[in-house]
Amino acid sequence: MGNRPLRVFGIGLQDHWLSHWVSCPDVQIIGVVDIYQEAGAHFTNIPQFEDIPSTLQLLRPDLVTMVTPPHEKTCPDTIRTVLECGYDVFLEKFRPRSWEDGATLSALCRSTGRQVSIGESYRFDKIVEKAKLVIQSGRLGKLEQIAWRCQRPNIQASWMNAYEHVMLEDLTYHHLGVLHYLLGAERFNQVYATSVLPSWSMEQSPSVVSLIAQGQEGLQLNYYASWAAHGGGAVTSWLGEFQIDGSEGTLQLCDDTLKFINREGQEEVLSPCESDGFELRAGIVNEYIDAFQNGRKSSLNIFAFQPVIRMIQAALESVKTGKPVDI
Repeated sequence: MGNRPLRVFGIGLQDHWLSHWVSCPDVQIIGVVDIYQEAGAHFTNIPQFEDIPSTLQLLRPDLVTMVTPPHEKTCPDTIRTVLECGYDVFLEKFRPRSWEDGATLSALCRSTGRQVSIGESYRFDKIVEKAKLVIQSGRLGKLEQIAWRCQRPNIQASWMNAYEHVMLEDLTYHHLGVLHYLLGAERFNQVYATSVLPSWSMEQSPSVVSLIAQGQEGLQLNYYASWAAHGGGAVTSWLGEFQIDGSEGTLQLCDDTLKFINREGQEEVLSPCESDGFELRAGIVNEYIDAFQNGRKSSLNIFAFQPVIRMIQAALESVKTGKPVDI
């Protein structure tokens, strides 16, 4: 590429995503395609196109990124088109029509030799990075019990109704993505889940999830998340709070403070990792750019994310059947 900027082509016009690319000094958005009919909201100064194959042939971008609005679904046919044109696809987030689309996209990656990468922003939180280092150090000993809780306020947002189970498919997606990053979701082999709609919810998609997952060597996850919490002290951050108990101690995130607690109950407050300026969605963009520039597969590629997809699929099946489901 020499000294020229990274030439990026965008599919979708969501400001919360494209703004991170635009703000990168060595990136140029050379064109976008408005497949979700969002024109007029942002980025009117960027050239807009309609036909993806002819546009890719004309512009020859370095990298293709795609963002799906909250009320829409990630289009696998669009991704297929880009892959078959010889480009990787870097997604802001996976919003599938069906969670079986994960297997479909994986098969497309194998057949085309290209990659699809799935953004998960919470793993780029510096508290999460610190928790990862503690777990990797072995300081907790054998991991056995995990408790996770997230409570977000009851809100009016019509996009929620585009989901059959909004909490489980949208916000739990992030929490399980973080859990996968910390210790590997593939370690769980069975899940039992419920997804309910409280009578006071402002929208119609079930927004309270309870989930128990059993894992290898006695590992167990107890997870509770609500998007219909009454205000005040009941509300947590988007990441939520967690406690990971091992044979040698506990890692606890509570009130945005991370602590290590040893077997004698002594507490040590742990500072988040030092910020490098790339957190949350900016962290995803930085990872994608670094992967491209270094000719490597992104750590967020769909094959690496499959354990999270399978866990959500199993949880949805459990909600439907009322029974535990093997992952």
